[in-house]
Amino acid sequence: MKSIEQIAAELQGYDPQALRSADVNRFLAELVAPVHETETVALTEALDRVLCADVVSPIDVPAHDNSAMDGFAFDGAELARAPLRLEVVGTAFAGKAWSGTLGQGQCLKIMTGAVMPAGLDTVIAQELVRIDADGIHVGAGLLQSGENRRLRGEDLRQGHCA
Repeated sequence: MKSIEQIAAELQGYDPQALRSADVNRFLAELVAPVHETETVALTEALDRVLCADVVSPIDVPAHDNSAMDGFAFDGAELARAPLRLEVVGTAFAGKAWSGTLGQGQCLKIMTGAVMPAGLDTVIAQELVRIDADGIHVGAGLLQSGENRRLRGEDLRQGHCA
């Protein structure tokens, strides 16, 4: 294989800042040798190799809508009446779905990675609320509906290239 300098010397009027597309393609074709063979190797032997096919995700990642932070989950539509006072009616832990239901004016303490219960779409960071015996108090303008929630398949979609 020729070096970059050898290939550049063969290009008439070579100027790396002003190459015509045909010259760029020829330049690249001489730099890169096409691969005609494939082989299957263990993942531990794959470093510095090139994939011959797309990797297709067999699953959604994350597998469900979940909280992007520790805080309080609630229906983002409630923000229309901010400032809010929300009653905390339970806690959702990471790795386990919470099974209760929430009504208007209620929220759920939620941990990072916990499944977002049906009907809840917004998480406010615990540092942004005031907590007292009545529940939590959310000031106006602190966040928008849907914030701090990771959607199912947001990182990888099942059946799509990884």
